Amino acid sequence: MDESRKYLLRAREKFDVLNLSYWFLGTSAQTPDRMTWLSTYDETYTSIYMRDFSPLGDPAFNICFSRQLPLDWAEVRASDNSVEEIHHVAESFGIGRQGISIPIRDEGFGHAMFSVNFECEDRHWGEMRQVLANGLHLFAHYFHQRVKDVISQRPLSGDFELSPREREVLKWAADGKTAWETAKVIGLSERAIRLYTENAMAKLRAKTKTQAVAIAVKTGLIN
Repeated sequence: MDESRKYLLRAREKFDVLNLSYWFLGTSAQTPDRMTWLSTYDETYTSIYMRDFSPLGDPAFNICFSRQLPLDWAEVRASDNSVEEIHHVAESFGIGRQGISIPIRDEGFGHAMFSVNFECEDRHWGEMRQVLANGLHLFAHYFHQRVKDVISQRPLSGDFELSPREREVLKWAADGKTAWETAKVIGLSERAIRLYTENAMAKLRAKTKTQAVAIAVKTGLIN
């Protein structure tokens, strides 16, 4: 999955957009309840999103999967006021308000949503939206095909694969470091360390940090 993230980063530069994001929601016996999120978003934002909102609290998912054509984020804001809070938090982490989400239906395997984030004046967005939809529609499906084999082969270690920062925090915890000590080593705030730890615990369905470390070691998420 690390290679897939790097591929998204390179694609972001190639297409000259702010961010790219890929969600996969498993629906088959091969991928029961399997969810994967790969993106170029700020990692702190992704942790906050999962803690405070998640796909269950984001209307964009139901709206996107109910249609065939790409979804303009402005449509979601217009249809549900609760989305404003999500977008407000996203903007504070440098994620622009303009974007589209492309639904990908893979019968017998699952559904995916590929999103493109862009920043421009509202008067130019209509034109840019069409350009992005045309230019990234095929790429979105190509990327899904690229990662689906990796997704199906991953161990069922939790709802989401741990992010690099979450794995790093658990590695230091496995070495006996406290949140304060880990914060000093990594160069983040103690609050951020606790946030990453809590998200890792939720993803691994662990009741304690110690249990999360044990699960991560057992499943090979950390060495």
